[in-house]
Amino acid sequence: MDLRLNEKVAIITGAGQGLGEAIAKVLAAAGARVTVNDLNPDRAERVAKEITREGYRAIAVAADVASRFQCVQLVETTRAKWGQLDILVNNAGIEPVSPILKMDEWEWDRCIDVNLKGTFFMSQLCGRVMAYENRVTGGIIVNISSIAGVEIPLTHRAAYCASKAGIVGFARECAREFAEYGIRVNTVIPGVFATPMTEKARQNPEVMAKWQREIPLERLGEPKEVAQVVLFLCSEASSYMTGSTVTVDGGKVMR
Repeated sequence: MDLRLNEKVAIITGAGQGLGEAIAKVLAAAGARVTVNDLNPDRAERVAKEITREGYRAIAVAADVASRFQCVQLVETTRAKWGQLDILVNNAGIEPVSPILKMDEWEWDRCIDVNLKGTFFMSQLCGRVMAYENRVTGGIIVNISSIAGVEIPLTHRAAYCASKAGIVGFARECAREFAEYGIRVNTVIPGVFATPMTEKARQNPEVMAKWQREIPLERLGEPKEVAQVVLFLCSEASSYMTGSTVTVDGGKVMR
């Protein structure tokens, strides 16, 4: 099974920590030239430097994916550095916590803007490059959603759930429209992982015990376990997959 990404160029949004960091490192180790994007420039620089210290290739680009202008800068900086663009991983996301009856409009808008509109901006911009410049090779887009968006609502996170559900529907239409250009679009749906997003909850023994009861594999996932699935979807090993959603959750949600 061919999982190498030799000389491919990949943008991973929200790659300064957590799942995005793991994805960037796994794709780089597979041979890709990686652009590490994060809103926080220090986080992006740290991950890019760690990748290069391992002998792989990466640059850091700070950008807010909720801004179309900054998304354009992210894409053009990548093309200027590497000369091409083959892979996009839409991972950037935020998770505001607020009950619906008390949620501020700004919280709702910011979550939708980052998680869903950012996925639209990056998919459109990168899709254009892949469609018009990669006429033979096409391209790959992988979106990171959540079981909270498609199966299990998450307490006090209505905006997050809505945005992650929207990603799944948007990705399927991307897959249909982009297929004629040889661009494959798939979505990964993670469960509960040991990332900075769950760090506070993981400090609560009752929450951890509940999670372990609900997950048949009886543990939280490690970020690399999502990254390996993303690598598969970015490789020729998944060449006949598009419009698919792949759940990676230790069995928490079974269809």
